Amino acid sequence: MLFSSAFQIPPNTAAVRTAMGRSVENAMSPVHQTTAMKIEIDGLRKEYGRLVAVDDVRFELPPGAILALVGPNGAGKTTLLKMIAALIAPTAGTVRIGSIDGVENPKALHQVIGFLPDFFGLYDDLTVTEYLEYFARAYGLARATRDERVRAVIESVGLSAKANESLAHLSRGMRQRVGIARSLIHDPPLLLLDEPASGLDPEARGDMQALLVDLAKRGKTLIVSSHILTELEEYSTHVAMLSQGHLKAFGSIQGIRASASAQRTFRARVLNNAADAGALLHAQAGISNLLIEGDQRLSFSFDGSETQLADIVRRLVDGGIALTSFHEEEAKMQDAYMSVMKGTSL
Repeated sequence: MLFSSAFQIPPNTAAVRTAMGRSVENAMSPVHQTTAMKIEIDGLRKEYGRLVAVDDVRFELPPGAILALVGPNGAGKTTLLKMIAALIAPTAGTVRIGSIDGVENPKALHQVIGFLPDFFGLYDDLTVTEYLEYFARAYGLARATRDERVRAVIESVGLSAKANESLAHLSRGMRQRVGIARSLIHDPPLLLLDEPASGLDPEARGDMQALLVDLAKRGKTLIVSSHILTELEEYSTHVAMLSQGHLKAFGSIQGIRASASAQRTFRARVLNNAADAGALLHAQAGISNLLIEGDQRLSFSFDGSETQLADIVRRLVDGGIALTSFHEEEAKMQDAYMSVMKGTSL
């Protein structure tokens, strides 16, 4: 078994140009367009001497999902990503992408995974097209289709206007896009992205988010490690929470958020009699944490049924309360995350 980068990266731009001049066509086995695959992680463990970096992590991810991998610094996120990418061997456990066992056949796994590490190098003297052409050759893309594939990937990440520009002249956000393009060049069904929004300004992070959502719509499965929970929540379908190498919580975004609290929170707005509305609500079963905010707003927690909730709304209206809005406040992933980190099981 071989656990290493997919192929040997030349040390500098001159070495890249030399390699491109003579051909790197067979650096890896030729790849073919891939289809969506199920991801199965079973009992992954990584030990460094007496240190256990990742301990018995297991989950399954359906094709087309976007998994938010979150946890504090040192939780084991990057180590887990590297094991999934078959860049380091696990001490125990298996990684299966479709029918491929990544522990038994890491080279085959490299063909179906695109990996963008937190820190990656670019050859600044190359253009965007030259850089991606080199990696297309290294992955063994057929000569007849290679140019079209490079063009298509450049377009898919929104870099068509920069195709012939030197990498040295690109902004941080554009360089991140080039990194994602490199991970896409062999058309893998699974992308592993370690802090892809790190160092980006708000506009560039928004562009990155739109790109990742678009990739998922096109059938890619993504595992994204990040500390920016509010943004992950907007586009992820699933979440995995790591702490000290242990998987503390895993599930759909909706399920994890719902598990954060047994109670639901509602907010109401009235014309000018919030105190009267509060008095009516105070007498109803299932209501707690009633908070009156000025003369027009109030909020409360509720743990009753939908029928009871409908009765509460009816009682407010029958009691002469002029409701102008009434809605449930959606639980936040941040709430679930803090519950997990404080030791509460979801």
